[in-house]
Amino acid sequence: MKSKEIFIIRHGESTFNKHYNEFEDPYLFDARLTEFGEKQANQLSSDNVREFLKDIELVVTSPLTRALDTTKIGLLQLIKDKSIKCLVSSIHRELLTTSDDNGRIKSVIEKEYPEFDFSLVDDERWWIPDMEELVELKTNFSIDTDQYFKKIPFRESESQLLKRVEQFKQFLLNRPESSIAVVGHADFFYYFTQPHDLPLNNCQIIKLNLCLIDSKILNPIYLTNNNK
Repeated sequence: MKSKEIFIIRHGESTFNKHYNEFEDPYLFDARLTEFGEKQANQLSSDNVREFLKDIELVVTSPLTRALDTTKIGLLQLIKDKSIKCLVSSIHRELLTTSDDNGRIKSVIEKEYPEFDFSLVDDERWWIPDMEELVELKTNFSIDTDQYFKKIPFRESESQLLKRVEQFKQFLLNRPESSIAVVGHADFFYYFTQPHDLPLNNCQIIKLNLCLIDSKILNPIYLTNNNK
């Protein structure tokens, strides 16, 4: 059965990962990597991981800072050595449930990461779900989205996430490359890899095949140990 080779890579430990508990949101918006998370990301540049990724033709990363920094620290040298692109895609951003899943506007982050291609990110406030009640929040730049979230913590529904999962699968299938590395997030990847139950720790890598016929996930395998 014809398929594409996909490597999914979760970002390194973030400040939110470190401080979160299920009872209280620490309000760490667009959470950055911890020092340990940076070390985890750096391990992606090791010879072992480079061997796993030696045939990739494209890297796709989420626009959340923890994913961008993981990509920059761990994969930028490989990207340069292979002369391949790194595309930024908001389709596979994390499921928005807590403060860290709120991002920063496109015009700010694309200046911070000139190495990456942001042309696929259409909206300045790309992390805000497409909900009628949030249209003004998405388009009125006088509103402080972080403060708004503290007062009215909006959430993305599971149905909205599942729609994005299918969109992202089609995006990958429509790309000309046959081997792609994707840097992203635990909840999105969990849904992306269903019906397999494949939890991902920080900077862990799963190799899988995405079927060209029906977009099913085939032959998933962990390439790296749990990186706790």
